[in-house]
This record gives sequence, C-alpha cells and structure tokens, in this order.
Amino acid sequence: MLIRSQTVTSAMEVLEQSVVVFSQNYLPLCRVNIKRAIVLLVSNKAEPVDFSRERGWLVRSRSLVVSVPKHIHLKIPGAERIWKMPPVNRREVLRRDHHSCQYSGSIKPLTLDHLIPRSI
Repeated sequence: MLIRSQTVTSAMEVLEQSVVVFSQNYLPLCRVNIKRAIVLLVSNKAEPVDFSRERGWLVRSRSLVVSVPKHIHLKIPGAERIWKMPPVNRREVLRRDHHSCQYSGSIKPLTLDHLIPRSI
C-alpha cells in the first residue's frame, strides 16, 4: 500500500496519525488510528466531515484510492457517552478536599460545609 500525504512525507508518519470520530449526534467519541478510519470509511460505517479545508491524507492501494479526512462521522448507531457524576455525600466531599477546610486549611473535625459555627 502506497501512502501519500500533502503535509507528511513518510508512510510510517502517516500511519501514526489519528482521526477524530464523532457520533451520529456529532459528539466526539474517540480518536482512532488511520487504519481503523480506513476500515470505517470503506465499510460505509462512517463518512467524512469537513470542519476545515484541510484534506487529510490520500491512501493508495493497487485497486483503491481512499481520501482519509481528519474528522469522520459514524453512520451506525452506537451507545452515547454517559457522563458519570460522582456521588455527592459527606465522605466524597471530604475526600475531594483532602480532609481539610477550604477556607482556613484546618484539619480539625469538620462539618459538611467545612465550617464549625462559633455560636448556635
């Protein structure tokens, strides 16, 4: 397989490049290497996305020439990224703050708001 690029001259340098993959909702999913991007494009599971005028790379084989862009968009449905929220409880707040008061730096027995009132 012969690989030609407009910005990178060595074939090995092109194979080390990565492509950004977006979901159907155009949320960034991951970065894949150029080989995986070629497989997704040739199997018609992804299509190029033109965010800029940069063309990417031309990959040539004996019977096929594939233009691999820097961004691709998946056509197939997949599991959307679920953002994990840490539990909000006393123990996790104190662990996050390294068991010290964020106002005074004290490590005495703390309340959840890290302030012990002087009078009740």
